[in-house]
Amino acid sequence: MSITIKGVTKEDTAYDKRITFEREGVEHSVLLHWDAYDGYDLQFLDGKSYIADPEWVSEWQEKAEVENTESLEGILDGLTDEVIEGGK
Repeated sequence: MSITIKGVTKEDTAYDKRITFEREGVEHSVLLHWDAYDGYDLQFLDGKSYIADPEWVSEWQEKAEVENTESLEGILDGLTDEVIEGGK
């Protein structure tokens, strides 16, 4: 039996990234979810449990909205893509 692929497309409509990052000397763990319909959702983690966002997160988001700059979610997504692509 022989199979020959003549064409293929792939569309990513959602993904999750578990990310550990450091900000101002403090390590944070998050679950970053993205889907094509609802955009980003960011949840901070303590082990496997969700925790409240640190205070600086809401300040970051408000500043991003006022200054029309990239969200924390977008920045984390881009930085982790760089790490993933650099590892290939």
